[in-house]
Amino acid sequence: MSEKPPEVAPELPRYRPIPRRRRLLIVALAIATAITVVSMLLDPPGRPEHPRDAQVRECPTGRGVNCVGGKAQVLLLAPEAPSAAASATR
Repeated sequence: MSEKPPEVAPELPRYRPIPRRRRLLIVALAIATAITVVSMLLDPPGRPEHPRDAQVRECPTGRGVNCVGGKAQVLLLAPEAPSAAASATR
């Protein structure tokens, strides 16, 4: 019987830290990407401009209806009484 030689683990390359210039490049690219993404979210390109409606103006002093910043009139409907069928099933 022939004996096999013991298996030797392959030698791994030594750890080399990332050079300072490469780290600065990575940080600069990350910052530029973040600024680009934020600017695209805040002001997307190709968005149509919406001109202010000429009829709607800010409220002059003493007026508070039908103008920007004024009060809106809201109508509330009275609640309906429950039907007889709904109360019979309980």
